[in-house]
Amino acid sequence: MPFLQYQARMMKQLLFWAALSFGAGLPMMLSTREWVRSFGGMTVAWAVINALIALFALRGVCRKASQNADAPTQQGWMRQLVRLLWVNAALDVVYVLVGVGLILWDPANRMLHGFGWAVIVQGGFLLVFDAWHGWRLPRVARIEAGQELPSG
Repeated sequence: MPFLQYQARMMKQLLFWAALSFGAGLPMMLSTREWVRSFGGMTVAWAVINALIALFALRGVCRKASQNADAPTQQGWMRQLVRLLWVNAALDVVYVLVGVGLILWDPANRMLHGFGWAVIVQGGFLLVFDAWHGWRLPRVARIEAGQELPSG
């Protein structure tokens, strides 16, 4: 089913982001500069969480694909995913605001600044990722069903 292929592609994108974050954050953790070290540590933590989410979701996609579900069931799965993406996008805004709060909490604290900027970067990426897919997924489904002509 194209919806499950779309979801698998999304999770592979998230896994790629997690790998990039891990690869960038790990050497930063070895820095002697507190800001860089805390940014790297927080980035690695987010990478691990994003990778776990992506891997569990891919496992779920495989499980759903083996069920040979009918179209209404698949439409229900898609609606659930779209709802989840928009809830996540709202949470991503909160993450960015928390990152700003960490930076403003103690202007002299380099560790908090590193943590805050890492949260802003990760939350910002996830906001774009979740909002884009939340907006795009229903449109892709309508195009595939022949209910909407692709633009461009």
